[in-house]
Amino acid sequence: MEKLLIIGCGGHGRVVADVVEKNNKYTDIFFLGNKIDSLNQLKTNFNKNIIGEISRDNIRKFSNQFSNAFVGIGDNKMRIQWLEELQKAGYIIPNIIDPSAQISRYLDLGEGCFINTNVVIQCNTRIESGCIINTSSSIDHDTLIKKGTHISPGVNIAGNVKIGENTWIGIGSKIIENINIGDNVIVGAGSLVLKNIPSNVLTFGNPAKIIKER
Repeated sequence: MEKLLIIGCGGHGRVVADVVEKNNKYTDIFFLGNKIDSLNQLKTNFNKNIIGEISRDNIRKFSNQFSNAFVGIGDNKMRIQWLEELQKAGYIIPNIIDPSAQISRYLDLGEGCFINTNVVIQCNTRIESGCIINTSSSIDHDTLIKKGTHISPGVNIAGNVKIGENTWIGIGSKIIENINIGDNVIVGAGSLVLKNIPSNVLTFGNPAKIIKER
């Protein structure tokens, strides 16, 4: 088994580490992180090794010690930024999948995705690189989720849905079939999406309505 370097050790990074431990694939987990409060909490609760701050220099430096690395950052744009830095540095970037997830063998999955506890993903779905599919969410057949998007806990997505890049679907939201959602969209928590949503907007409600442009 090999070591894993996780970029980011805030809340999402710790969740990623927890799932990594469940899978028993890596012998040791190490972190790059910036926030002092997160570092202190991590040392107390997880007793992991924090070996430096997040920087391009450190990512290049540690490529000689680690073959595998993963970005554990919740912010969509930052996650893709550091994922691209890992790619440039030549790391192997795994997908981290909780063993409780129920995933079709016909899922097309990019690299660097995180799939959390009790997720269900049906056949002929494509999820591009750097996505988060969070706790107890479900994605039905023939859906496309583009890179850097976060599907929050408890979201239900019907079949034939298309969701763009760097989009955030808020906790508990529901999206009916055949809906298209653009890039850089926020769908507020608990929304019911019944119509297509263009790029670069904040939308919220039951049914969801555009609140403002982003």
